[in-house]
Amino acid sequence: LSLVLDSLPELPGDEADSPSVTSVSGLVTYATCPKRFYWSEVDRLPRRPAPWLRRGIELHRKIELHNRGVVPLELAEDDSYDFAPDEAEPKADAYATFQKSRFGQVKPRWIEAPFKLATDDLRIRGRIDAVYDTDGAWEVVDFKSGRHRPDAARIVQLQAYAVAVDEGALGGERPDALAVTFAYFGAGLEEVTETVDDAWLDAARDRITGILSDINDEQFEPSPSAACHHCDFAKFCEAGQAWLAENQG
Repeated sequence: LSLVLDSLPELPGDEADSPSVTSVSGLVTYATCPKRFYWSEVDRLPRRPAPWLRRGIELHRKIELHNRGVVPLELAEDDSYDFAPDEAEPKADAYATFQKSRFGQVKPRWIEAPFKLATDDLRIRGRIDAVYDTDGAWEVVDFKSGRHRPDAARIVQLQAYAVAVDEGALGGERPDALAVTFAYFGAGLEEVTETVDDAWLDAARDRITGILSDINDEQFEPSPSAACHHCDFAKFCEAGQAWLAENQG
């Protein structure tokens, strides 16, 4: 993987609509279910409005502006932040939880840093919510508006961020030590942290490269799981309907 730091988080319309460009959220969607990715980004089907997404964007916007030391004036767009599929709806006190947490007490070194990861055929665009620097030891943090739920696919998001940092996304600098964290604010603070070493990075690169290769090879078979309960496309998916029928209750 090679990386180019992009100073603009938005891509031109034609490029953004191409299957050769996806987002970190798209990687997580593919890891959740390749068929869901197909219907989300390749042959797009209509989707239900998602109130949790708007509330999640509002929380991310408040956190971003808090970190920048400015007062919120407007809401961000739906694709301004990286969101995993089915992030749980935040509670009303999610922002207050952030303010009281360790993250609300210290200003990050980098805020909403955009980046691109690229191979010969595909590109990934993403934005890192915050990077905290303590004497050369960095912690990449992704803020989650909902509650923590076990989901093996979501680690792909942290893997993409760690690879981006290791490739020099932040001005070519690299940390003396690196950790990547999900900080959930939907039901009080809950943190999920991974310590990044060479073996962890190698596994992360392999995972991302494998996903990109499968996308390029048009591997879009369904992968039914508990995510089918919240999938907008379940009614179109025979495999998903069968899984739901077998796993009622």
